[in-house]
Amino acid sequence: MKTIDISQLHTENHRYAVHLATHQNILIYKNGIFVLDRVSEQDPFEAVDFWRDLSLSVEILLKSCLLKHHIPFFKKRAHCEYGNKITAIDNPWLKETLKDLQIDYIAQINTGTISTALKSVQEELFGKTAFDPQKEILISEMIYIIIRTRRNRNSHFFFPNQGSVEMAEVEMLYLPLLNMLEELYNV
Repeated sequence: MKTIDISQLHTENHRYAVHLATHQNILIYKNGIFVLDRVSEQDPFEAVDFWRDLSLSVEILLKSCLLKHHIPFFKKRAHCEYGNKITAIDNPWLKETLKDLQIDYIAQINTGTISTALKSVQEELFGKTAFDPQKEILISEMIYIIIRTRRNRNSHFFFPNQGSVEMAEVEMLYLPLLNMLEELYNV
């Protein structure tokens, strides 16, 4: 059985969040900042894919912040003793977290929902770094808007009225949110 070292899980998830936010070339990531790239015509399926991927990018970047700042948010998934075993050789905090939760397999890691991750950020991270308290409030409010308006609607079913890219929403909600999360990640 293969053992995977997940010591850099925060970095790998950060990279994946950037990939999700930028792979349709509407946003780019340059010098640690998300910016608009170009906007081409999207068919309805591509537009819904964009919203889903952008919302998932926000969630993964939020969870990357938790990992990087050593905030435990994993839970152990029962009856999942299969697949690859894991270790965190070069990350003492993560190694101890996995040990405390008695997690030996990657399948046992339950990272929860965006709502539970946000609750962990609010309770365990906000107020404990040199991050702007006004931005902490904005992050929470923006994520709640995304949860109510796009996140679940685009993730579990196709609605034709969601099939366009609204640039005002990208510029006023997602782009500032991604950049604030990026700033929180780097605090």
